[in-house]
Amino acid sequence: MDKSVIERCIEDFTAANFHCEEEFLRRFVASLAAKRFVILTGLSGSGKTKLAQGFSKWISPGRKVGRDVFAPGEKITGAQKNYFVRDSDRISVDLWNSEDENKGTLVCLPRDLIRQWADYIVKHALPQETSPRTIREGVQPELKYSKQLNSFESPLRAAAFALLEAGEETAGPRTVEVVAVGADWTSNEQVLGYPDGLDPKRYVRTKALDLILNAAASPDVPHFLILDEMNLSHVERYFADLLSAIESGEPMHLHGDEGDGGDSEIRSGVPSRLKLPENLFIIGTVNVDETTYMFSPKVLDRANVLEFRVTEKALQNFLGSPSGIDDSLIEAKGAAHASSFLKLARSDHGLTPDELVSVNREILLFFKALQPAGIEFGFRVAKEIVSFVGQHKRLAGDAWSLRTALDAQVVQKLLPKLHGARHKLEPILWSFALLCHSPRVESGDAEEVNNGFQAILTRALSAFEMNDNAFDPLGTRGNGERVLLPAEAHFPLSFDKVVRMLASVRMNGFTSFAEG
Repeated sequence: MDKSVIERCIEDFTAANFHCEEEFLRRFVASLAAKRFVILTGLSGSGKTKLAQGFSKWISPGRKVGRDVFAPGEKITGAQKNYFVRDSDRISVDLWNSEDENKGTLVCLPRDLIRQWADYIVKHALPQETSPRTIREGVQPELKYSKQLNSFESPLRAAAFALLEAGEETAGPRTVEVVAVGADWTSNEQVLGYPDGLDPKRYVRTKALDLILNAAASPDVPHFLILDEMNLSHVERYFADLLSAIESGEPMHLHGDEGDGGDSEIRSGVPSRLKLPENLFIIGTVNVDETTYMFSPKVLDRANVLEFRVTEKALQNFLGSPSGIDDSLIEAKGAAHASSFLKLARSDHGLTPDELVSVNREILLFFKALQPAGIEFGFRVAKEIVSFVGQHKRLAGDAWSLRTALDAQVVQKLLPKLHGARHKLEPILWSFALLCHSPRVESGDAEEVNNGFQAILTRALSAFEMNDNAFDPLGTRGNGERVLLPAEAHFPLSFDKVVRMLASVRMNGFTSFAEG
């Protein structure tokens, strides 16, 4: 995946009347590749959900939506007998071999298994007369399902030919799901579902869980779970299991059913334990008002946080042509790059030794400057900063700037953790402002470079006292213009955000990243 992919995505967005800055999109994609959890915050209606949907649909395979041949009540014609759909969802289909359930038997077939049978039939141009066993034996060597499940040859053959007869009307598994978070979400059941307490064979599934299972069944296809208005409820109450799974890689516990040998038992297509697939990307959108909750540092610690702002120029352009976005011009246009996106997300940072030295120097500078205030960061943040910088480099190509990548990480990984009252936060923001504005000696003699960074650290540590007459982040001239401009700062994005947070904390006595 390289710069040209970002450029093509921007072209398709523009054609669909969705306008996004190239560097902002690059930061978003690099954030997804560096860590599979990204938070988008900003004004309501500023495009957060649209960006999440737009990129997800752009890079995902298209889906033809229409009549579902496996909808409950459908009849599936077989060679020897007919089958009747009792129930179905996005993952599996329940087939009875009799209209009278008291006289028939039930088989539950994964939709993906049926699709693999159908693909094999098409690939080998098999006629309707082909025996079920012939297809089963042909499919088996390439199948990821168990031989026992694949042995339901007669219903599988009938279902596969029914699927082919339905043609393009039948939709494939969903790869993008937008889930609106509710204010009443108080547990993980709203995300991961729960075992039915009255029916020992049933598991109550959710759209989010179905998407996770889809991703696990199709590891070569990126899947996107978009949690809209994520902070309408306390995030830790419903999202803790996923946060832990993202970080640890350990499976999530879903139910306690086990087989005779202690193996995981399947209930309604749901295993008792489930690892979060590496091809699943979670995007949360956040609005901040009197109806929402603030994120805790442990949540922000595990994500890149991108802020949406509506500029005067962007609003003027929209008012000149206030039409909606045509999703049909976006969907699946970048699907050819899905595999390279997954490869990017699974790769290491790829930085040269010299680049890594420069990144580490900046990380240590901020760590040492923040340590006296007790807000230093841990190994996870440092690792993810390095990963983001490497992914950003791949997506920027020859025009890549290390400073731009580091600026993005200061504003996306370090600043979001800052919130509190003025007496606590203002000195910290003052120090941050000095770190972001001060020019660096980035080349030349190693001792000269190190001395330059030490001088910045010394000033940053003294900036906690806020008595440096030579440096005032909010200082103005007689005409009201700021003395220190973001465009002149070493990290302009970060400096601009720090100044806004400083102004907010002075005005309100309290501020956070989302409010500043």
